[in-house]
Amino acid sequence: MRNVAKITYTTLTVLILGLLPFVVFTLITSKTDVIGGIRSFVVLTGSMGPSIPQGSIIFTQRTPSYQKGDVISFQKGNVTMTHRVVQVIDAKGVSYQTKGDANKTADPESVSSKDVLGKSIFFVPYVGKLVLFLKTFPGYALFIIFPTVFFIVFELNNIRKEIMSLAEKKALEKMQVV
Repeated sequence: MRNVAKITYTTLTVLILGLLPFVVFTLITSKTDVIGGIRSFVVLTGSMGPSIPQGSIIFTQRTPSYQKGDVISFQKGNVTMTHRVVQVIDAKGVSYQTKGDANKTADPESVSSKDVLGKSIFFVPYVGKLVLFLKTFPGYALFIIFPTVFFIVFELNNIRKEIMSLAEKKALEKMQVV
């Protein structure tokens, strides 16, 4: 039982320390573009499939202009969309016609350059589903609360063992002195 706890503890530690930088980076970039102008979004629909599957996390970065073929994320009202530029409407790149790869027709409205949040620089497939799950109470409990409680209990047990060991050592020293 003790070996299982140590293996579990080590595995969780390596997993958390390995994933922590990515999680922190994604969390920060989902709210602001302070890290190199990069923003991250979860792809909520299958409109970009199969090139960017639903549930992926896409990372974008603003550029001065966008070309035909670029995958861009943009704001439409209070919704963030990610589609491919199929036509630059103005030679100065003032607006763009976009289309989801899985859609048969282009989007009905053009996208103004002021609404573009950035161009896709990379994406991580399906991880966005985990991010969306983490925003629910069961996801938060499963991935945040339970591991935290596990680490606390494990460390408290180690402290208890250390105190018991020191108490035994002092009791043996007293028995030898008398």
